[in-house]
Order: sequence, then structure tokens, then C-alpha cells
Amino acid sequence: MNIAFFLAAALAVFWTLVHVIIGGRQCERLLAADEHVSPVVRETMLLCWHMVSGFLFLTSAFLFIGAIGYPSFGVAGSVMAGVTALIGLLQAPIRKTSYAALPQGWLFVPVAVLGIWGFMA
Repeated sequence: MNIAFFLAAALAVFWTLVHVIIGGRQCERLLAADEHVSPVVRETMLLCWHMVSGFLFLTSAFLFIGAIGYPSFGVAGSVMAGVTALIGLLQAPIRKTSYAALPQGWLFVPVAVLGIWGFMA
């Protein structure tokens, strides 16, 4: 078993659960109930939230599959974690907000680093 991919997968699962549970309460439910936004915007944002949930689940799954002996999947999961981190890290300065308001990109930096370690192992 590739321990680095396994640790990356475990951390990615944790962040996925944080996204689904806490993000569901703080973002998804509020957005779904918002009648001040046009239905097209609201439903598109909800679709994006659910797509991110699926993407994060796949990232976790690929890293786990990499851990049990299929390193190409681990590499794919690592790239996905890296892209997630990069987008998250760039979003705060692009939107001119603080990382205190938008810390999510930082969560996947250690996942990507563990994935790189797994690839090199």
C-alpha cells in the first residue's frame, strides 16, 4: 500500500465531508432558499456546488485507488487536488477578499503535497 496516497485520500475524504456537511449548511441550503436571486443564477450555482461535491469525491476515490496499487489513479487524484488548491488560492486575490473569508484552497495543498510524495515513493 502506498501510504502517502492513502494519507492524501484520507485527508481528501475529510475535506469532502466538511464541504458536504458544513458547506451544505452554510452555503447550499441558504442559496437554495434565496428568492432574491434569479432562478437561473440560483440553480446554476447549486449545480456547481453539487458538481464540486462530485469532483471532491472522485479526487478522494482516485487517491484511494492509487494507494491500493494503481498509481496512475493516485497521480490523477493528486493533479485534481493540485488544481483544487490552485483555484482556491487564486480565487481570494482575484475576488479581492481575504483567505480568512475564503480559506478552502489551502485545505487541498497538503493533499496535493502528499499526492506528490505518493507519486515519488
